[in-house]
Amino acid sequence: MMHPGTRLWAIFAAFAVPLLAQAQAYPSKPIRLIMTVQGGAEVTVRLMANKVGEALGQPLVIEPLPGAGGSVGADTVMRAAPDGYTIMYTGASVLVIRPFVAKSTRYDASRDFTPIIRLNETVLHIMVNPSLPVGNMRELLEYAKKNPGKLSYGTSGMGTSHHLAGESIAMLSGIDWVHVPYKGAPPVVTDLIAGRIQVGFGTLSTITPIMNTGRIRLIAINNGQRYPLFPNVPTVAEQLPGYTAPPSWTGYFGPAGLPRPMVQRLYGEYLKAATSAEARSKAEELGYFQGTGTPEELAESVKSGLALVEKIVKGAGIQPE
Repeated sequence: MMHPGTRLWAIFAAFAVPLLAQAQAYPSKPIRLIMTVQGGAEVTVRLMANKVGEALGQPLVIEPLPGAGGSVGADTVMRAAPDGYTIMYTGASVLVIRPFVAKSTRYDASRDFTPIIRLNETVLHIMVNPSLPVGNMRELLEYAKKNPGKLSYGTSGMGTSHHLAGESIAMLSGIDWVHVPYKGAPPVVTDLIAGRIQVGFGTLSTITPIMNTGRIRLIAINNGQRYPLFPNVPTVAEQLPGYTAPPSWTGYFGPAGLPRPMVQRLYGEYLKAATSAEARSKAEELGYFQGTGTPEELAESVKSGLALVEKIVKGAGIQPE
């Protein structure tokens, strides 16, 4: 009679050997790479896709699906087979924020996807029209308290990380300011320069061309750390105790149930690509905090991000549309 321990090892081997063989043969055909966000990130996505494809011996075929705030792409990956041949490049705006602001969202970020690697974090900032008599975030908050309801701040839209940041700042500081949503970041800068709004939330890439023209004033970095290119510009958290910036990371995911050996293979190759000199240089040029995180760290980012966004949305009374 077979010993119970021997029987367990036999059962384990029966499942493990096919998985190991599958992982060793992976990939044997092109990999579909769904991209739920566009803009400057597309440059780095394509750069790394080429490097990873060369290392894997199979091309990564990029398919942009940014519709419905990225939900079209996320839904596609959620329904895909967990065989390693469909992966997704996405961001916190799609997986962590959108479920709280869009009723049509069908996916659960913590249940329906397998984290592969966390990558860049978009550099967010707060800027003001130079005519506003403030030089930093503390002075802006003091001015807003003395002029309730008279300051308007522009963002790239309702339910964006910028909008949530504005609501969080208002809740923590007690200021009363007016949110003006736009369709994208460029119009925010245009109206800020024209004086139609006094404060603007944006990404570094949108203001780089005009940083030294005197038409705007950068007063805070809206991330957890200062940006090396502007070491003298403090973060919002440095000037507003208790503040945590809404998540702005990006990363790669597969469908739920993606086998661990495949996750590790993809993680390893993307880690090499992301830490190459070329990728680092391009990320800095485009205005990102360059970094990498393990699948476990990405999973934790999703978890903590969901908790933070839920807190802001409930506190501000933001209703999903």
